[in-house]
Amino acid sequence: MKDRAQRVLVVSAHPEDEARVFGATISTLVQRGTELIVLSCSSSPEAVDLDASVRETLGITAHHVLRQDSGNQFGTRTARDLAADLVAAISALKPDVVVSYASSASGSINEPDARLAHEAVALATELAGVPFYAASSVQVDRGVAVSSAAAIAFKRRAWEMYNDGASVRESVSTPAEYLRRVRRRELVIGERSRLERAVLAIVATAVGALVGVVLTAVHQSTITIAGARVPWGIIATVALTTALILGLRLIYDTRVAPGFASLGVLLMSALLATAMPGGTVLIPSNLSGYVWTFAPVLIVLVVVGWPKVNRQAPVVSRDSIELNSPVKGADNP
Repeated sequence: MKDRAQRVLVVSAHPEDEARVFGATISTLVQRGTELIVLSCSSSPEAVDLDASVRETLGITAHHVLRQDSGNQFGTRTARDLAADLVAAISALKPDVVVSYASSASGSINEPDARLAHEAVALATELAGVPFYAASSVQVDRGVAVSSAAAIAFKRRAWEMYNDGASVRESVSTPAEYLRRVRRRELVIGERSRLERAVLAIVATAVGALVGVVLTAVHQSTITIAGARVPWGIIATVALTTALILGLRLIYDTRVAPGFASLGVLLMSALLATAMPGGTVLIPSNLSGYVWTFAPVLIVLVVVGWPKVNRQAPVVSRDSIELNSPVKGADNP
């Protein structure tokens, strides 16, 4: 995932909540030029034209409906059932970030439905491995108030179309349950600081260099088992190098950590391949030496260069997604 969210998916339970709960957030993202997709879990047949006009006011150009059932699913389905469909939608639409309801005080006209949607989105984003942020009509801990005057104005204008006196206050936060799942904190729909990336790069390079020194020193080691000579040193070095780089790639959502760790390993192995004072060579011209010379390069090319793969939901569950407008990169259901 890129440091700045390029594609944001907003999930609402009912069409009118797109303005009531998320209006200011949506307007802010639209003004920033973010690729915005809105997914309503249910339809509102009696207000199709009005809902469309409100979306136009907010600047929503990509809108999807999960189920054309006037919200009936909220009385018959569990959060886990709804999450199954949401995982399929996330897999198809490939957002960088998902925004939905807070666990309470969201500002929805139907808080029980909003809470169910919150639970479902929390579960779906955990399964899909996508960050989840929550919008609320009140300021919450770790929340960032949406204070753009233009965004608030667009939200007020949208709600005037519904003839509703809803609050125009809005804040976005990272839900507490999501914070417990992630390995590190991020700015809300923002960027990592340069200092954080610099420190991560320095630490990763140092760790990679240390690993490169230690593994170079032992890569020629062998042990005799039942009369057979087993080159455990080169086996261990290749396995540990793969584990280090692959582990960093899985832990962090950028290539900074594995990339600089790989740089440290490659630099130290290249340095130690030269003759040491007194003519000592730590990486001789034998099979283990050749493997240790070229294996790290191959590991780096595969692990660091491998693209991020989204988890795919069962194809059958995608049948519930109705694509009302074309979305760049979306799979056909």
